[in-house]
Amino acid sequence: MTQERDAEAGLVQSIASGKMSEKSGLVFRSNAAASARGEGDSWNEDPPTNAKLATAVVDLNDDDDDAKEDDNDPITLPESTHTLLFTEPINSTPFIWSFLIAVVSTLCLVLALLDNPWGEFKDAIPANVNRAVKIAQYCSVFIALLMEEEIPTALYLLRRIPKQYFNSKFPELNYNKFVCSMLLRILSGYLFLLNVLLILVQASNVLDIFYDVLALQFLQQLDDIAFSLARMSVLSRRMKDATTCKYFWIEFNKSKLGQGKKLSIFLKGVYFFNLFGLLAGLVVVTMRQKAGHYTCKEITAKMPDRLWEDAVVKWPDGGVENMILNYPYFNGVYRQDGSRHDRRPVYVEQNKFDGTPFDTETPDPSLEVKLGAKFMYCESLKAWVFTHEYISKSSDLDDSDCPWLLRSEETEVYDIEDVEGPWQIWAGVISDTTVAITCNECNTKADCNLNGECNDGTCKCNNRDGVSFLGPHCEVRLRDQCRTIVGESYNETYTVIEEDWAGSQGLLQVYNRPRYLYTGGVPGLNASDLVILTYSGNRWFGGYFEGGQIIFTEEWKDFYSFYMRNYHAFFDRAYDIGTVFVSDVTTGDTPVNVDFNWVGPEEGEQFGPFGVLYPWANQTGRGYFRCSDPVKSNTTANAGRHLMNGGGFFEKYPHLLGHKMKKP
Repeated sequence: MTQERDAEAGLVQSIASGKMSEKSGLVFRSNAAASARGEGDSWNEDPPTNAKLATAVVDLNDDDDDAKEDDNDPITLPESTHTLLFTEPINSTPFIWSFLIAVVSTLCLVLALLDNPWGEFKDAIPANVNRAVKIAQYCSVFIALLMEEEIPTALYLLRRIPKQYFNSKFPELNYNKFVCSMLLRILSGYLFLLNVLLILVQASNVLDIFYDVLALQFLQQLDDIAFSLARMSVLSRRMKDATTCKYFWIEFNKSKLGQGKKLSIFLKGVYFFNLFGLLAGLVVVTMRQKAGHYTCKEITAKMPDRLWEDAVVKWPDGGVENMILNYPYFNGVYRQDGSRHDRRPVYVEQNKFDGTPFDTETPDPSLEVKLGAKFMYCESLKAWVFTHEYISKSSDLDDSDCPWLLRSEETEVYDIEDVEGPWQIWAGVISDTTVAITCNECNTKADCNLNGECNDGTCKCNNRDGVSFLGPHCEVRLRDQCRTIVGESYNETYTVIEEDWAGSQGLLQVYNRPRYLYTGGVPGLNASDLVILTYSGNRWFGGYFEGGQIIFTEEWKDFYSFYMRNYHAFFDRAYDIGTVFVSDVTTGDTPVNVDFNWVGPEEGEQFGPFGVLYPWANQTGRGYFRCSDPVKSNTTANAGRHLMNGGGFFEKYPHLLGHKMKKP
């Protein structure tokens, strides 16, 4: 019974003390608690019964002065190895143990901090996160502040124990060491909070957030854990003596020494400063995620080499037309337009000339404004899709509220670069395919293939050693010798087109390749006729226009420049209008090293989507064009024998005549 009464008395004493040490070891002791240690024990002669115990608890709960106990009750030093840093001599075992524990704790927090990708921190933050993760992030801010005790403990002790009061209690101790110990606590606290913030902004999983925050708390509380072990004689006898010495029982009553109203307000405001700091950092990241700041602003898409022969095109005027859709026609640059769809950015197709938006006004009513395709996310499909407002699967039916031509596997990723697995393509039926998507932003010179400089996230291509580099990543090489190419049949020449308004390179480009203009050599062609070589995503098309040289006159200047800047292989019907020869599928930088074919006059269902193609050469892989530089070769000017049956340009294919250059 005596033990039970002692336990009951201990419980009441603990409650009566008002505040007890939590993780920090900071203890508040009331007069009742002091009496319980033998300074005036009121329970010795009449141990409490259960009824008395209940009455005591009720009385304490009804005490109106509880809110004031924090400042009025005596306190003792925190039960932590950090305290031993100023209560023990520097050359003592307890001090060395405490110092090593502080170093390990601080070092681990610093290593956790340094482990973040500081040079590429933007890439480490997810493009966005789902609502569950977002809620967990904001809840963790409050959890972290409740868990973090070092900063409020240190500031409270500095406020409650000024130098004069400290020296009056511990004349044998150094106050500067006491201050350094408190500063160490503050450093540890802010390392913890900074790590928490970095963990939260990089998190994409709820459980990862809580696991990582708990791990950081463990690192911060090594001093408390070590102190508890030391009191159990786990570390050494000297450590146990140090943790049970008189310094941990001496009380500090409230003192006016060194206090000031402004200082008190400042110290109390630090807690709210930390709260607002964490929330502000998290809010900034949240707003940037919402605005798409952490997603790639501009991408290059490479479509699969697939055709849909009966693509349904619904024109804005209400007309419906079936056209051949060669998906590589839509290769090129796609850029965020600032809009969002299902909490993800929308990427809009840019022109094929310089990767900027299509013009919205035309210089001639006969020219049409191009509308770019889009990559966007559809919540109903749980997939990223490629779509165009004018192109549908059917003239009257579509089983989706998000019409698509290409769609990814089901995914919830917010960044299109993170899409994994095959895509599905519509070409009359659904089949699997691949879509290559590359971010056009650069971080280093290597992202520009060492052929340009990375300035503000954009590659600025160089011209060096007789080579010009084109493309978002300077991946296309144009040697000076290949600015003019020579055909094998007649030594006919084609030269790149250069214009003053064509940008820094001065080249007329399309799909990151130069346009080539015929300059002479073929029998039967008039000087006023126009033959032009144009890349259209995966093939080179040779277009012939009788009298087409007129486009270079002043009268046609506006028409010509608009057409060249806004050319699109699909909407400008690259294969249908004026095309007389076409290359095999190629990703080459120039028309060199690729086989070409005449387009035959035959029509009918038995023929492929490009009709009958007659090879120019009787050897597969021979190619047709070569660069103009003098290269030793066994080819001859009499290479007409490599054409089917030889003959002049129009002798074999008279149907090619009659393509007049006129405004559409």
